[in-house]
Amino acid sequence: PGRISLQYGIGSYSLRDNYISPERYDGILPNYTLGWTRSHEKYVYKLRFTFSQSENISNYSVSTHVLNYRLSQGFLYPLKTLKLLKRDLGLWIGPTTDFFYYLNSPEIAVSGFDFTDSYAILWSLGFRGNAVFPLSERISLESSLQCSVLSVGQRKVDNENEDQSEVKVLALVSGLNGTFDLGVYFDLVKWLSMGLSYQYELTRITAWEDVLSVSNIAVIGLHFKF
Repeated sequence: PGRISLQYGIGSYSLRDNYISPERYDGILPNYTLGWTRSHEKYVYKLRFTFSQSENISNYSVSTHVLNYRLSQGFLYPLKTLKLLKRDLGLWIGPTTDFFYYLNSPEIAVSGFDFTDSYAILWSLGFRGNAVFPLSERISLESSLQCSVLSVGQRKVDNENEDQSEVKVLALVSGLNGTFDLGVYFDLVKWLSMGLSYQYELTRITAWEDVLSVSNIAVIGLHFKF
């Protein structure tokens, strides 16, 4: 059995990028997700692509254009089923690979018609955990946590700083990229379910000029079973 997921989310986004400014930028950031899940005999395979973009992230009168996209895949292996309130609690955990791209383009003129921007790229190895708790025959509570552990990062650096490399190996403390979600899923018909969930995303990179972004998103999705 498998599942194709189409999701739309919108929520608050907060950004501090010291390559541009130590000030915090805030706004509303929508995102779009396409997911593929396939169950095998001994594991579950997940593939997920998320895209988000907004030109309305601002600090007072200065606004910036933010673009993020992420492609991740993971292999989840079942743990021993637990009992909670006399119901089965399903748990899965496994390794993930993740590609993450971030672009910050503020509307700030540097000199003449030149503009500055900031970007970061992470190729990461990490882990993902999933939990499923049935509330009834047609309604379930589902949650997941995904986090990078070791990354190869690329970051835009000051051209005048020749000692600073654009590419570095990042451990968890210098290149954290993680997501958490919790939601309720309703089986509408045998082949279609709908989900309503909360999603939290955190990206923190400190190996160069610090960048920290946090988003809190409400998500609605349709999940087609096959």
